[in-house]
Amino acid sequence: MEPARTTLYRTWLIVLAATALLLAGALRLPALAALGGTWAILLVAAAVVARRRLRGLRVRRELHPSAFEEDAVRIELVLEADRPARMVEVADSFGPALVVEHRLLEPGPLGPGLRRRLSYEAFCSRQWGIHTVGPIQAFASDPAGLFQARRVLPDMEEFAVFPRVYEVGRLVQAGARATFSAAEQSAARSGQGPLYLGVRDHRPGDDLRHVHWPASARRGALVLKEYEVDLCPYTSVFVDLERRHRAGTGRKSTLEYVVRSAASVVWTALRAGGFVQVTGLGARPLHVPPGRGSAHLAYALEELIRAAQDGTTPLLEVVLQQLPHVPAGSTAVLLSGTVFLDLGAAEVVLDAFRARGVRPMFLLVDNYSFPAIEGWPPSRAEVVEKRREVLFFLRARGVAARVLEEAQDLEKALAERGETG
Repeated sequence: MEPARTTLYRTWLIVLAATALLLAGALRLPALAALGGTWAILLVAAAVVARRRLRGLRVRRELHPSAFEEDAVRIELVLEADRPARMVEVADSFGPALVVEHRLLEPGPLGPGLRRRLSYEAFCSRQWGIHTVGPIQAFASDPAGLFQARRVLPDMEEFAVFPRVYEVGRLVQAGARATFSAAEQSAARSGQGPLYLGVRDHRPGDDLRHVHWPASARRGALVLKEYEVDLCPYTSVFVDLERRHRAGTGRKSTLEYVVRSAASVVWTALRAGGFVQVTGLGARPLHVPPGRGSAHLAYALEELIRAAQDGTTPLLEVVLQQLPHVPAGSTAVLLSGTVFLDLGAAEVVLDAFRARGVRPMFLLVDNYSFPAIEGWPPSRAEVVEKRREVLFFLRARGVAARVLEEAQDLEKALAERGETG
């Protein structure tokens, strides 16, 4: 925005030039006409000079596409010009920050073939989600500072702010680790791991995709490749995106607790070096295939922050649909948006997990501890009774379970390693 004093001076000069020309025409005074004409020419020339300084100017932004809440982000603006430019001011909009617009001055001269980098630092002060960065605006003034030209460069892009994550203590304690003990891990064993162990003779029922064809040709009989057993932890995260479990708003909502808890589970499991997959069924399906490492963490977190509680399929039904994709001996974390679980369906899911050697863990968000969005909530006594029933049902079957409430500190609740109600 231009300073008020500059606008006032320019307005007065325009009024004086127009007045001089009008009086010169009315009074037929050539000197006054010359004075008014000179002022008008100077004003037009100043406006043209201000605009010319922005012609041929190119600005592009360089930044990492994501960060965590409260992280500092460094943004660089690269300036190039086809003609000399001086005193160019560049403004960029960074949506995740409370102070959205950031202005930088390039004093120049910025000439053809030159490249300048301007940088600023901003903090991700807003809540997790997808925010917008841009557009970029360029400003230039004439030498007298009477006119300011503006050019909008539509360099818009998305920026993902990830929720700040916490360690899930019970996940580490409950089995987000290798299936075998340290003594067993020291010896190579045949299995389906990524490391090649050797070859062996074909046995009925073997997968022909593992045939070692060159060795089979030399031996004259089928020979199969044999791999070391995969000792990496494997965690499947199931996220409840059912619409009827929505409650609360902003940082105190079931969506906030479900997404932040899921992000914390993913982060904790990946930090242990394991594989993680994420599944949820909303209007936009949430599906993160198995993977590990920092790139997989960024992908999983970006998918989570795009999720919404707008689905119609219950969580336990989603688990049963995806059961064939849950590896035997792995860990499954079920993030429910309510404590009102269907215990009959839960029994079926737990039996299926038990048959496959899967270790389950439940994180239950008490949606009735948040302000209701629609409908009438049950009485508090009914909620407490259901909560006790569900916790007793799960713990009687050796399942780790935890209830998360609006009044709790989520970081402390997730870090707690003991059984909590």
